Amino acid sequence: MGERIRPSKEQLLALYEAAVAFWEAEPWQGLYDADLVCVENPLDGEIGYCSVMGKGGQHFGLCVFLGMRGLRGFYELMELGDEKEKAQAVFSQDYILCSFGERGELDEEDLREVAGLGITFQGANAWPQFRRYEPGYHPWYLTAEECVFLTHALQQVLEVVAQYEQGEVDIDFDQARTVLRKSEERDGKLTWQTTPWELQRPVLLYEPLEIVNELLLHQLRRAPRSINAVWEVEVCYLPVIIQPSKEERPFFPRGFVLADHRTGMIHDCHVYEDPGEDMFQVIDRLARHITNFGLPKEIRIKSDLLVAVLTDLCSKAGISLQRAASLPQVEALLSELGREL
Repeated sequence: MGERIRPSKEQLLALYEAAVAFWEAEPWQGLYDADLVCVENPLDGEIGYCSVMGKGGQHFGLCVFLGMRGLRGFYELMELGDEKEKAQAVFSQDYILCSFGERGELDEEDLREVAGLGITFQGANAWPQFRRYEPGYHPWYLTAEECVFLTHALQQVLEVVAQYEQGEVDIDFDQARTVLRKSEERDGKLTWQTTPWELQRPVLLYEPLEIVNELLLHQLRRAPRSINAVWEVEVCYLPVIIQPSKEERPFFPRGFVLADHRTGMIHDCHVYEDPGEDMFQVIDRLARHITNFGLPKEIRIKSDLLVAVLTDLCSKAGISLQRAASLPQVEALLSELGREL
């Protein structure tokens, strides 16, 4: 991660002013959280897919999903009905959040920030809080660039809401119709325009891994076979916070987990940092376990990533690879680890 430059006092003041205007306008009266409004970042052209929260009367705010990765995460959250699955999905989300709550929900840094600006808020759930959610990282404070873009997003969503209430724009999530707010700099100032926009759901495709290491395959095939062994295999972010120092941003490590489906025994839980190592870690850890303890009858997996990684290996090693809706033993471990969060 590069250096995280904190916002200036002027940038923070503009953000809080935009948040107050957003709260007072109550845009959730008109829009549902699925009614995404697109706002282009003037800095780099990346699109923020803005979800207005509050229609259900519980959680109020604006969630700005960033780029295609953020939009893919939005669709994932929309489709997950199980709260445990949603809790796991949060670790891989990419968005900036402005939420409204009570004063007691703010931490010391938030309160220092508000006090430094000399502002206060009145009414239930009227205190704004801003956080950056990024895959593999604990929610953290905004950088200067994130602060500026969230300010734009809060302001431009309100402009779209006003146009929507006047019948000037068409927003229909089921039909993938929305609008894009795009800016142009003129005389040192940004001017914004609204254009129709069609939502396109991003699809993440993994290239199948072909195992060409004949020595590895030979070792796997020679391993003794267990008639009844059924393993659950998963690779994911572990719900464990690691923070090397108080000043550093906390992160969630990646983990390779191998569990016995029948007994519940955790055979392996290997921790590493870089998601780019996923394929290597899966093959390496699985091969070690097979070499030491034998070939299982079946391996159960849940993710598209592991389908791509393990299909060829299991085929060549004579292991039945099954896609499962749930991995109860792995999920029990993750739930136990997550109790401390």
